Amino acid sequence: MKKVAIIIILFQSFQFLQAQKGFEKSEKYLVTTEITDQGQEYPTYVVNLVRSDNSSEKISTLTINDTELFEDIFITTLENPGLNGVSEVIKMEVEYLACCAHVESFYYMVQENGEVTALPELKNIYCEESDTDFQYIFPNQEYGIDGNILSTQTFYKSTSDTKYVSLKQSFTWNQNEGITGISKTTAITGY
Repeated sequence: MKKVAIIIILFQSFQFLQAQKGFEKSEKYLVTTEITDQGQEYPTYVVNLVRSDNSSEKISTLTINDTELFEDIFITTLENPGLNGVSEVIKMEVEYLACCAHVESFYYMVQENGEVTALPELKNIYCEESDTDFQYIFPNQEYGIDGNILSTQTFYKSTSDTKYVSLKQSFTWNQNEGITGISKTTAITGY
């Protein structure tokens, strides 16, 4: 069963990578893990996202309670996302495996002054017949809109062809004030 889930994940990951062009694997960040309550069969993990060159500076901390199904953490970055004052976006994906793959995606915008702004978490479930995923699109990516961060749901025709992108929410970015506006609209692409 786990082999089938891995094949499904690879297939779905290809779709997601195609849609998230620009995000690349990065060695600039890593995760440190603290195992709590080691007497349990499946102890809780406390995971810290840190800079590779300064592991004492925590960018984010999260707790993984379901360690029985926990599989891996992937970190990618998008350089120059097209937002004023933002030098890069870090994407940390936490993957759990059962009959389907469950992926929690955390996005962090790193400003030129070093401040980090977290975006709301996105969750995806990839099963055998999955043809959609949720993601953020930034101004310098396909379908991006100047000065906005788009929370979208992408639907696929095949492994690499986008059928359409549905806009779920739009966040307006202002370099001095951060996220200043949130709006909900509809599809931004057609069939």
